[in-house]
Amino acid sequence: MAQTRPEQLDWEGMSLEDILTLAIHDEFEARDYYRRAAAMAATPHTRRMFEGLSAMEQGHADQLQKELDEIRLQHDLEAGMAD
Repeated sequence: MAQTRPEQLDWEGMSLEDILTLAIHDEFEARDYYRRAAAMAATPHTRRMFEGLSAMEQGHADQLQKELDEIRLQHDLEAGMAD
């Protein structure tokens, strides 16, 4: 599997939103990897296994997106209170 991010991450300089956005991207990459593997699977069992793994990765991405949306909403609310 090819590395999608060979550069060193600056964790200290990343916001929580940056980290979640990056994590969502990684989950999409993993989901797509398993989808491609499912399409090439030689047996129904193997195909179902990869489809299940793909669905799990989508679930992870959905949960991370939900968390990111909550953080952004909270920031918006806090910004509105500061006005």
